[in-house]
Amino acid sequence: MANPSKDSVEPGASPEDDAGSVPEDAFLVIDGVKVIPLTRTLLSIGRRVENTVVLDDPRVSRNHAHLRAIKGRYVLYDLDSTGGSFVNGVRVTQSLLYPGDVISLGGVTVVYGQKNPPPRPDLKDTAPL
Repeated sequence: MANPSKDSVEPGASPEDDAGSVPEDAFLVIDGVKVIPLTRTLLSIGRRVENTVVLDDPRVSRNHAHLRAIKGRYVLYDLDSTGGSFVNGVRVTQSLLYPGDVISLGGVTVVYGQKNPPPRPDLKDTAPL
C-alpha cells in the first residue's frame, strides 16, 4: 500500500463536516483539452458512466478516485484503483490539491486549477533579492 502524501487529511474528515465549502472557481483540465468545473462537495472519478467525471480509458478503474471538498480545499482520494493515483509524480492514497497539481489516474493526465486559491501553508513568502 502506498504512503499518504505529506498533505494528507485526517481520516475522520468528511464533506459533511464543512458542507457548502466548495472551493471557488475550481476546475479540472483533462488531457490538456477538456475543462470540467468543480461545483460539488463530492465528485467520483472513473470509467463507470455513473461517475461525476467519466474517463473513458481502459487504464482508469471503474471507480478510480473521489474528490472531496473539505474546509474549502479539494482532497483527492484513491479508491484502491488498479493503476493508482499520482499527484506531481508521487503515488498517493490521498492528497490535498493545489492549483497546477498534475494528477495521473491510471496514466490519464488531469490538471487541477483554481482561481484565487488560499495561500499555501507549506510555502513561505519570499521577496526578490
